[in-house]
Amino acid sequence: SISRMHQAAMRQAALQPVRSVAALRALRGAPRWPAPPAMFAASVIARRLSAPSTSDSTVNGSTSEPRRGARAPQGTFMNWLYRAVGFYNEESANDHIAIATFTKCRKQAHLPEFVRDFKVPDTYHATFQLVGLHAWLSHVRLRLEDPRRANHIASEIFEHWWHQAMLDMKERGVHDFLQISGSLKEMQQGFRGSAASYDAALKSDDTLGDLRGALFRNVYFANPGAEPDAARLAGYVEAQLIHMLSLKSETFMDPDPAAWAFMRPAAAGGTGPAAGGSHAESGAAGAS
Repeated sequence: SISRMHQAAMRQAALQPVRSVAALRALRGAPRWPAPPAMFAASVIARRLSAPSTSDSTVNGSTSEPRRGARAPQGTFMNWLYRAVGFYNEESANDHIAIATFTKCRKQAHLPEFVRDFKVPDTYHATFQLVGLHAWLSHVRLRLEDPRRANHIASEIFEHWWHQAMLDMKERGVHDFLQISGSLKEMQQGFRGSAASYDAALKSDDTLGDLRGALFRNVYFANPGAEPDAARLAGYVEAQLIHMLSLKSETFMDPDPAAWAFMRPAAAGGTGPAAGGSHAESGAAGAS
């Protein structure tokens, strides 16, 4: 869990303008990452393997039920009824925030600019690392929020991510649950290592340099000649962090998926909000 002292320090830092990577060092002492969800029991994996991919509502699905976490109509019988069955409460709002945040992470990681401008390898594993990178960015921003809500939302983001990874493996022809279980465990351990290296970069006196090294190893898989591309991606991550830390709490924690958006990647770093979000706040990183 996030300590009160650490939380107070981050909130104090959030009151100051965030204009450089030096300001990110107020996030020293990052908490341990939440433990991977218990997804390796045979019953859980077997149940999810039996569900068709088209039924996945984490990313593309939609239902006719009232949106959990949406703002409830006031003074109506239906409002009372929805609340009685679990809609419009804090837990449902947190779940909706987690789904919306993961969807943004996944969509952002699949933008063609990363392959075209940043020369990220056009492979499933590289894209998986990009999803993890944006999940880490979201987790860093969540550290400025109430620890109880932040931990719940972070855990739900990872739960949706692993579920989506399972569906991706199914689509690639892997249906044996023992093989999927082993692959998921390896991917989770790999992500925890990547996230730890990104957190270590925030603590370093050479944040950009250490971040460049971490991205070179984890996103570019230490391919010779990729150092300049890793440096460019580190600049993008810095701009994205500054943008996200500049978002007000009521904007970042709004269950509405259109409340905020990641910045669109570009060769010199982010220069605007990504497509698909209205982006209510542009922040301090030059977003339009």
